[in-house]
Amino acid sequence: MFRLPAWDRASNLIGALCIALLSTAAIADSARVTTPHVTASLISEHSSIVPGQPLWLALHFDIIPDWHTYWSNAGDSGNPPSIDWQLPPGFSASDIHWPYPERLPIGPLMNYGYTKQSTLLVEIATPDTLTPGQTVTLRAQADWLVCKVECIPEEGQFSLTLPVTQANLRTRSQWASVFNDARQRLPQALPWSAGVDVGTDQLHLNIDLSGIDARQLRELYFYPARYGLVEHAAAQPYTVGNNRLTLTLTGGDLHGQALARLDGVLVIHEHTADGLLTRAFTVAAPAAAIATAPSLALILLFALTGGVLLNIMPCVFPILSLKALQIVHTAAQAPAVVRQNGLLFTAGVLVSFAVLAGILLLLRASGEAIGWGFQLQSPAFVLILTWLLLAMGLMFSGVWSFGENWMGLGQQLTTRQGKTGTFFTGVLAVIVATPCTAPFMGTALGYALSQSSLTALSIFIVLGGGMALPWLLISFWPGVAARLPRPGPWMELTKQVLAFPLYATCAWLLWVLSQQIDQASLLYALMSVVILGFLLWAWQALRATRHSIYTAAVGLLLGATLITTVVQLQPIASTPTPTQGEWQVFDPVRLSALQRDGQPVLVNFTAAWCITCLVNETVAISRPLVQEQLRAKGVVYMKADWTNKDPAITEMLKQYGRSGVPLYLLFPGNGQEAVVLPNILTEGILTDALRQIGTPRDPSTR
Repeated sequence: MFRLPAWDRASNLIGALCIALLSTAAIADSARVTTPHVTASLISEHSSIVPGQPLWLALHFDIIPDWHTYWSNAGDSGNPPSIDWQLPPGFSASDIHWPYPERLPIGPLMNYGYTKQSTLLVEIATPDTLTPGQTVTLRAQADWLVCKVECIPEEGQFSLTLPVTQANLRTRSQWASVFNDARQRLPQALPWSAGVDVGTDQLHLNIDLSGIDARQLRELYFYPARYGLVEHAAAQPYTVGNNRLTLTLTGGDLHGQALARLDGVLVIHEHTADGLLTRAFTVAAPAAAIATAPSLALILLFALTGGVLLNIMPCVFPILSLKALQIVHTAAQAPAVVRQNGLLFTAGVLVSFAVLAGILLLLRASGEAIGWGFQLQSPAFVLILTWLLLAMGLMFSGVWSFGENWMGLGQQLTTRQGKTGTFFTGVLAVIVATPCTAPFMGTALGYALSQSSLTALSIFIVLGGGMALPWLLISFWPGVAARLPRPGPWMELTKQVLAFPLYATCAWLLWVLSQQIDQASLLYALMSVVILGFLLWAWQALRATRHSIYTAAVGLLLGATLITTVVQLQPIASTPTPTQGEWQVFDPVRLSALQRDGQPVLVNFTAAWCITCLVNETVAISRPLVQEQLRAKGVVYMKADWTNKDPAITEMLKQYGRSGVPLYLLFPGNGQEAVVLPNILTEGILTDALRQIGTPRDPSTR
């Protein structure tokens, strides 16, 4: 074996020691900027530069508690660090290699960044013309933003002087472990094929997870590479089946540009035998538009059909009885008057749907998560609607009435036999129809609220046209008047009988209110109903004596009572609890976990004010045969209660193209997509769907 002379070996050893000491001194003396919030250092992985070989540097931050810096995509707010290099001739710097970040929720926003420490890696290319023994100084200007609640922009000038050595004399620096830790957090190339389906307002990232046990997955999160690709603060539910992962993202604002590719970092947390394993992968998924989106013509047909069917939904019956009474009143009149009344009722319905659409679109533009029936999530609206229907019922019962000089008040508007009464009967019909969703309506409304304002308004108008269509046809049907009974004394008795459906609706609304407010507020509400009845009776009695001052005083007292009651309403603090363990409260995280475990799940999206939902629960879900099937198949039954506003439920409804309840999802538990059941359920529909479910892996997890 060839050996160096002893003197040469000693000379090289002394030289190596000197270089090591020089390198340590150089690193120790490297520029370090200390602020009240961070200590920033320019560091090197190795103690020297080897000509022609890459050199890894990093801008390293030590961050004080509760403060943070940012990732390359800062999220909803913030700004990433930047480095401006001043390098000698022949040197060049790569872009920053970013370790995957943390999620930093701040109020309704979601930011991406780093706490405690961050190490931003940069690869420096070196020329091969360097001479061992010389020193090289590398300089950089860096800017960064450090935030807690307030944000402070900071900057620093850095320089690092390193010697040039041969490769066999190069050693790792004191910062080597910091570089190792940073590399553990660098995303790797995604080893599986990926693509993204682009929907109207959602992106479905599809990844073929071959070679990975889906049962080990515990959490997934996608960090978009740039702002605007997705909504950062939105939930990211996912499903796994047949070695295929589908991650659902809420699309961002691309300012009208088509999405060609979805870039970002996917972080996967897996539970293995050795503990929790975290891996990060870069994603560059080509985009493809979803070809299954229904045409506008089909959606308009759904809207028209749903509007017609809305007339037979239970929540509309009490008000449409008023319309039937009006038709009898006018049947003996000239055909032109009958047609005019049909047009006025239609106008009331169409105007109401247009106003409702305008409110929904304004709330959507302001960022609110809203849907069909959203106004019934307001306890004040529910109570006011109760007062209105109670006043109408008492008027039908003859307890009170308005004189001709009170044309403008809402209760009388729907009970007058003239043009105004006909128009406002259409308005009230729409107001009380919102707790119901007829077949075909769910698809139409969900599509409408994801489209442009003009398209959405068109769908709502067609929906209103469908609701008014049967009554319009009756008004223009020449022979209908001859088949109707003639007006007479019997109509007064009929009107009094029709008061009781209104009272029943009031009772239901008060029950809805009891699900929304605390017990003290409920007592105020119930007392307000009693006071309203008394004051309306007193109003009528005083009008008969023509004491206008007393009548006005009663009116003022009535207004003060109602306003005070609304102010006293306090939302209920508790959440619904299951009865005898028969169902679970809806939780998206729990749902994802059950899907990963292969557990079948039935999710019932419902609300106390949704009469269709309550009827379905009574005639279908709660039936003994259905409950027996649920137990036999080990199906977890979840309720997503939308009585009060719940963004998680609203987001899930949007995911399935719906704007309101009911919605019934049956997850088979075999990795397949959820089965969307009809809006109108029967015992047979449910049992047939449950028969398709195989035996779950572990029914005891129910």
